Amino acid sequence: MSRPRVRWSAVAVVAAGLTLSGCGGDHSGEAAVTSSVPSASVSGGGSSAPTPSGAVGAASGGRCRTADLGFAIVPTSRAKNPNLQYALTITLTNKSAKSCVMTGYPGVDLAGPLTWSLARQTAVQPHRVTVRPGATTTFNIFYLPYVRGSGDEFKPTRIVVTPPGETHSHTLPWPVGSILLQDAATHPGTYVSPVGAK
Repeated sequence: MSRPRVRWSAVAVVAAGLTLSGCGGDHSGEAAVTSSVPSASVSGGGSSAPTPSGAVGAASGGRCRTADLGFAIVPTSRAKNPNLQYALTITLTNKSAKSCVMTGYPGVDLAGPLTWSLARQTAVQPHRVTVRPGATTTFNIFYLPYVRGSGDEFKPTRIVVTPPGETHSHTLPWPVGSILLQDAATHPGTYVSPVGAK
C-alpha cells in the first residue's frame, strides 16, 4: 500500500517543480524576444526569432546596471527642415562579463535652463532584451527642432539617462541645437522609445 503513495508523491513534486519554473519566466505585459524559441533549444543559446542588435533570446541574466553599461550617441546631422521630427539614437553597451536584461523605457531628462522629463512612446510595445557581454542595444529620443514663432525655445545641454529598473543615471552632452519646448503638452513631439526599439 505504501508504494503507490510514494509514486504519487514523486509525481506531485515534479509537477510542483514545473509549475514553479514556469512562474519564474513570466513577464506580465511584456513581449519577450524568447517567445518563439522552442523549449528544447533554450539551453543551447540559439534563436531563430529576430532580436535587437546584441540581444540573445535564449540567455537570461540579471538586470543591466548603469555601472556596467557604456553610453554613446549615434552620430547624426541637424534637421534640415525644422518642422520635421528627428531622432537621436542612444547605444547601450554591456561592459560586464555576463549577459544582462532590460525591459521597458529608460528614464530620459533633457537638462539645461530647466529639466524636461521626456514622455514615453506608447505606440511601440516594450519587450525583454538580453544583451551579451560586449554587445549593444539602443533606444531613440525623438525630438522637434525649434523654429522661430512655433512656440517656446528650449536649449538642452545634457541628456540624463537612467536605464530601465535602475536608479543611477549617466549623462551625455546634447549634440544638436534648440528644440521646441512641449513639457506641458499631452502628446509632445519629443519623447523616448523603449529599449530595443528600431
